[in-house]
Amino acid sequence: MVFLYDLTMPEILRRVLAALIYAGLQGGLLALFLRLSGDRRASENGRMTFNPFNHVLLSGIFLTVAFRMNWIETLPIAPVKLKTERLRPLLALLASFAILLALVPLLDLARAPLHEMLPRTAGYAVLSTIDTLQIVLVGSVCLALLPLPGMLFGWALPPIFPGLERPYRKLSGISRALVAMLLILGWFPNVLPLVELLRLV
Repeated sequence: MVFLYDLTMPEILRRVLAALIYAGLQGGLLALFLRLSGDRRASENGRMTFNPFNHVLLSGIFLTVAFRMNWIETLPIAPVKLKTERLRPLLALLASFAILLALVPLLDLARAPLHEMLPRTAGYAVLSTIDTLQIVLVGSVCLALLPLPGMLFGWALPPIFPGLERPYRKLSGISRALVAMLLILGWFPNVLPLVELLRLV
């Protein structure tokens, strides 16, 4: 896989760190918003935490190292009893996406203070990690928006369309494998222009 040849060990470590940060934020925010909307299932299963190891998938870390995009373990959802509850997972998901994307310009605001506070070597390392994290945040949100089994947007669709629940649950592993193949083949859009659009500097 030629795309791995240019990676240095520091960059691999930055991508792994970014993968863990994204997993913790995405999983924690999503569980929190589900809880606020009245769905206790994720919190009862220990998922309402920003500890990345409660949400991360090993395949997601490998994906981040290779493509700077990540996916997390989907969260359990309480059975929907009323039609008004069908949109809860989707609204929680969109709210978490909004916060994650808002972090991209906010991280830019931290650049100057960190550069002044830290020694040169540590400062460069932190600024490089911010760059990597911004790309991982945007790339992971874009990947999660695919309406496929195993992706977060696909996870939010079965409550809206109950007939999708069984096939989506069965096909999640196959779907992730197909998405990984598409990434390897270069068929996923380049997210760097969107990252630049969100950046302040």
